[in-house]
Amino acid sequence: MIKVLIVEDDKLVRKSFISSFQWEQFDMEIVGDAKNGEKALQFIEDHQVDLMITDLAMPIMSGIELIRIVKEKYPEIFIVVLSLHQDFEYIQEAMRLGAIDYIAKIELDGNDMDDILIRIQHRIEKELVKQTSMSNHEKTTITSGYALISKKISVVEQALNKIFPSEDLCKWNDYCLLVKSDALTPKNVIQQILDTKYDIRPLLLVYPETEVDFNGMKEWKANDHQQLLFYEVSQDQPIVVKAFRNLYQPLQVSKQELEGWKERIISSDWLANKQQVTELLSGLYTTGFSINHIEELLSWLVNEYKRIYRDILPEQIHAPIEVKYWSDVEQWFKQFQRVMYTTLFSPVYSPETNQCILNAIAIIERELSSPLTAQYVAQQVNMSRSYFSTCFKEIIGETFNEYVRMARISKAKDYLLYTREKIAVISEKVGYADMKYFSKIFRQETGLLPSEYRKLNKKGSNVSML
Repeated sequence: MIKVLIVEDDKLVRKSFISSFQWEQFDMEIVGDAKNGEKALQFIEDHQVDLMITDLAMPIMSGIELIRIVKEKYPEIFIVVLSLHQDFEYIQEAMRLGAIDYIAKIELDGNDMDDILIRIQHRIEKELVKQTSMSNHEKTTITSGYALISKKISVVEQALNKIFPSEDLCKWNDYCLLVKSDALTPKNVIQQILDTKYDIRPLLLVYPETEVDFNGMKEWKANDHQQLLFYEVSQDQPIVVKAFRNLYQPLQVSKQELEGWKERIISSDWLANKQQVTELLSGLYTTGFSINHIEELLSWLVNEYKRIYRDILPEQIHAPIEVKYWSDVEQWFKQFQRVMYTTLFSPVYSPETNQCILNAIAIIERELSSPLTAQYVAQQVNMSRSYFSTCFKEIIGETFNEYVRMARISKAKDYLLYTREKIAVISEKVGYADMKYFSKIFRQETGLLPSEYRKLNKKGSNVSML
């Protein structure tokens, strides 16, 4: 049972967060909660904690400082960040310090609560594999042969034990096994394994062509083996035989490269063009991003689209809980493109016009705190004001001014529920310089004053957490 500690400065948020998940169904147990980093450290000193879920913005000690201390003193504890989407720079810092995942608070208002815990489970499993994988570099006397890589390496080992003497086998880690065989070709080895009737799929057999190649194979780490399976094997081709020199080569990816890809995929230009989707995927494949980077990228994309287009997205969209193969990424991207295109694009107008309106939505979301007019936004997307207003109304279903008001109220709700910002500050952040006017508009839209809305929705166990 994974023992979980929740760290959040708002007591009602903590209690609601704890009661809103079916923790035991995911082999998790809440063992404690703390209102700040200092209390969390005191609790960890006296209790076993396997997973800490912490907010980043807290008094006394920030979540970042807490993560830094926990990773130094208790490196075995897994950490998940709970944060607003506006805190992305802090999230990146938390991930750099060793957090395995983050939960955007906006996710907690949806119907995918179970998916969140499933995703965290998978991340923990991957980290455990990394931690428990032991290198056998010093132990092996094998100086030539093949590398067999599989998620079922124990099953592969059982099959090979029926074919080869034990001294010709060396389990490298939980993903890779070396087999010495001067008599059998790679394809013969595969056939011999298949003849044992063991289910060894997925399997990648790598053969060296030189001694240098073999030594290169011995330099692999467990995460390299995971990467190789991810890029080389697929559902359609679960068994692959490849020479070492022809393999996909795992790369070290810089923070700048990852950020560059986030900028590229957040643009909606590719939604209306299948060729652009193909080119996007081709470029993404050549980056050699790790599985964790890919999953982070897709989760970020979905969260951003939910944030930017949430007022016009009637259909639930989700990032994949887990991607096993590169082909899963391709399939998800193409399905995501179809759903987004069908939902957001009007068949009455050209893809270019639809694209301009989507760009306008992104501008509105980005500049909500500023005065926004149809004239200004129309200029930004290179359309005349009158044609822009007509297209906006027919594609979005609301007039420009109605949509801006709706977007401002939605953003205000986020601030009211997820922050402790004063109402006057929130009013300015969503584009209303006059707090009284903001309160009037908010009441017209929701039936409640901002203070009443905040109090009502942070109270009681039947309301949305956070």
